[in-house]
Amino acid sequence: MNIIYWFTFLTSILCIQIQLSKFSMLNSIDAFELSNYANVQYYGPIQIGTPKQQLSVIFDTGSPYLWVTSDQCSKQKCHDSKKFLTFRSSTYKNFSKSDEFEYASGSCKGYWGSDYVQLLGDDNTRVNSNILFAYQDSGFDAVKSDGILGLSNDKEIDNIFDLAYQQGSIKSNLFAMELRNTREQSLFYYDDIPQEIMDNVEWVRVLRKDYWTLKVLNIYIDGYPLKTGNVKEALIDSGTSLLYLPKNVVYKLFEELILQDCRLFDSNVFCPCKIPRDKVKQYPIIKVFLEGLILELDINDYMMTDLSYLGLCYIGVEIESQMNIMIFGDIVMRKYVVVFDKQNNKIGFKGVEKLKNIKTTSYYWIEIIGFVAIIVSCILLQMNLSKL
Repeated sequence: MNIIYWFTFLTSILCIQIQLSKFSMLNSIDAFELSNYANVQYYGPIQIGTPKQQLSVIFDTGSPYLWVTSDQCSKQKCHDSKKFLTFRSSTYKNFSKSDEFEYASGSCKGYWGSDYVQLLGDDNTRVNSNILFAYQDSGFDAVKSDGILGLSNDKEIDNIFDLAYQQGSIKSNLFAMELRNTREQSLFYYDDIPQEIMDNVEWVRVLRKDYWTLKVLNIYIDGYPLKTGNVKEALIDSGTSLLYLPKNVVYKLFEELILQDCRLFDSNVFCPCKIPRDKVKQYPIIKVFLEGLILELDINDYMMTDLSYLGLCYIGVEIESQMNIMIFGDIVMRKYVVVFDKQNNKIGFKGVEKLKNIKTTSYYWIEIIGFVAIIVSCILLQMNLSKL
C-alpha cells in the first residue's frame, strides 16, 4: 500500500510540475490556449470590469467589434452563456446608444458602453475599450462562447492589442493564431511572438484597410487551372469554419471527389472519414496562388472529421456568397500558423510554399499574346521593307 501511495503521490506532483512549466512557458512568450468546439469554434478567456469578471469570446479576424452578453439578456432573448454583470463593475459606463451586428449565422442587439478589458491574467493588455453589451441575440444557440472579440484589419476601430500598444504596455500589436484539430492544443500568440514562428513566416500584402483580404491570382484543382471570374480576393477569417470558393472551383472539386468513393447528400459531399496515408494523394489537392505564396490543401485539410454521417465525413468547402469574395476560414488556418500585422498591413503564413518562377494562367496568356504581337509586328515590318 505504501509503495502505491507514494507512486501515486509522486506522479501527481510530476503532473502538476509539467502543467506549471507549460503555463510558465506560455506566459513567457505571451500566448494562451484556445478552446476548440468540434473544429468550428475557437474561443478563449478575457476579463472585463472592476473587479474583473471572466468571460469567453470567439477570436474573430472577420469582424471589428467586441460584444458580450450582459445581465440585460434573459434566457428567452439570448443564447445560453455567462453574462457580464454591469451593476458589479465600478468602471462600467453606459452610452445609452443601441446598435445591432449582423453575422452570416446570426445577429445581436445591445447598448454601447465601455469598461476595462484584458486577456486572462495579463494586466499588460488591460485597456479601456468600447463594448456592445448585448440584450438580445439570435442564431447563436450552438455558440459556446459569451461573445465575440473582433480582430479585423479595420484601421478606424482599435482592438485591445492596438489600445495596449498605443499606451505602451505591450511591444507590438501583432498577433498570431495556431489553430489545431480537437485532439491537439490551439494557441493564440500576441506581442512577443516566438522567434521560431517569425523566422519561418512568408508575408503577403493585405488589399484592404478594413478586412484581412488577400489577392488570389489563380486556383488549381489537381493541377488543373480554374478561372475565378470577378472573385479575386479572399478574406482570412478565424470566425468562419469552412472554405468558401467560386462556384466553378467547388463544382470541379466535388466532381473529382465523387469520382473517388465520396457521396453527394443534399448538395453536400461526404467522404470516408478514415483515409490511409498512401491514398491521400488520390483525392484532389487544392492549390491557391497568392502574391508570392501557394496555399495547398489536401483531403485531410478540408474534410471535417467531427461532422460525420454513416462513416462518412463532411467536406467543408462551400460556394462563396454574393459578396464576391472567397473566405478562407478555420480549414486554412489549421494548415498554417497565421500572423496578423495590422500596423504594416500584411499577413504572414508559417510553413507555406513560396511562389518561385511559376506563372499563373493569366500571366502565361499575357506573355503569349505579347510574344505573338511582337512576331506579327516583325512580319509586317519585313513586308514593308521588302516593298521598298
